[in-house]
Amino acid sequence: MNVNLKHLCLICFLLPLFTVICSYIWSANLNLVNWCFPNIDGCSSISRAGRYYPVKFFFKPLMFVYAIFLSIFWKKMYDLLRNENIPISKLYLLTALCSVLFLALYIIFLGEGNYYRFFRQIGIFIFIFFTVLSQILYSIKLKKLSCFNYKLKNKQSFYAICIGVIGLFLLPFVIFEIVEIKNFKNIVSWNYFFLMQIYFLIIFFGLRKN
Repeated sequence: MNVNLKHLCLICFLLPLFTVICSYIWSANLNLVNWCFPNIDGCSSISRAGRYYPVKFFFKPLMFVYAIFLSIFWKKMYDLLRNENIPISKLYLLTALCSVLFLALYIIFLGEGNYYRFFRQIGIFIFIFFTVLSQILYSIKLKKLSCFNYKLKNKQSFYAICIGVIGLFLLPFVIFEIVEIKNFKNIVSWNYFFLMQIYFLIIFFGLRKN
């Protein structure tokens, strides 16, 4: 699929946000989840917003399309760095594609009994871990890229590292539920998901048109 890298950045930023927000509004309208501002109240998880009939027939296909575009994005980033003779290991690409694989499995088994329980509890964390790791690794390499805005080179790598540090800090609080805040896990999930997507918007503004 021949898609411009800057366009891919926008797709990877907008498509999952559009899908998740629309799915939540639709589910709330059908009384499948409660009405609230999920980033603040956390009255529903992202998974709950998209796993019920008939919303899942909107949520799952669009998120699967997102997974496809995400894999293309990482491949194009890898090729771009190689074309500029920037040393980069194939492990970078494999790490990124591993995150996409677990995202795809999570989508496929969303709401499907014991399989979904595993990917909700374990698989989704693997997806997040490899995604954030890939964002950090690629950000460091992007600093050497001639077609990247020099004003954003340090900022995008700093942002990716900050997201990684925040994730490591919040992980034990989410897993062991040691914070006595109602719906704390859902609140973290909604906001961290949004922060992860901002990475693609930064890359969009950083890449030059040519």
